[in-house]
Amino acid sequence: MHEDDVDVCDGVLVADGEEEDINFVDDGSKLDAETQRFDRIVGALEDVLLDEEFEEVRESFCRENCQHFEESDENKLIYTDIFSKYTSLVESTIDRKLKEAVPGFSMQEFMGLLESHKDNLMSDVFDLLLSLADFEAFKDVMLSYKRDLTEGPSFAINCTPLRLHTEEQEDGEARPDLDLSLQISPIGGSGPKKGAGLG
Repeated sequence: MHEDDVDVCDGVLVADGEEEDINFVDDGSKLDAETQRFDRIVGALEDVLLDEEFEEVRESFCRENCQHFEESDENKLIYTDIFSKYTSLVESTIDRKLKEAVPGFSMQEFMGLLESHKDNLMSDVFDLLLSLADFEAFKDVMLSYKRDLTEGPSFAINCTPLRLHTEEQEDGEARPDLDLSLQISPIGGSGPKKGAGLG
């Protein structure tokens, strides 16, 4: 680009070397009714998957049932029963939440829409849905819960209180480094060391 040239974007001049963010927003008004409904269901599904209540239901189930799982390539018969209960719990929770969020929702309709719109589904939502129905991923999660319950978390965070300065810093007054007030150490280690210069 020559030094006298300028880029024109939406009527705004952008000088050479400067970058301008451009946001494109599609309000969905030109989409057909089926695609709009599909987008509404997927949006509600994303909300369900990120909902604290949904995560709490999953976590509670995993904590209650993780003791049955063992670090082994062999799978016990009880694993199948627990996994079946887990998928039923997840599916019924998702179904109930989607019926609350989307009037007239039916899982059968959604499965049909999924098939016809699978190329438009965001991969992270699709991957999360697949992981909820993947036995090996489920077993890994259960083993992780079991380790946390028996061994505890693998690290600890220790904080040291600091004096809060509300006035502006004046020349010569030492201020503590905030990084020195936070210590992360393995559990069972010798414990955190005090940071230098803490008040």
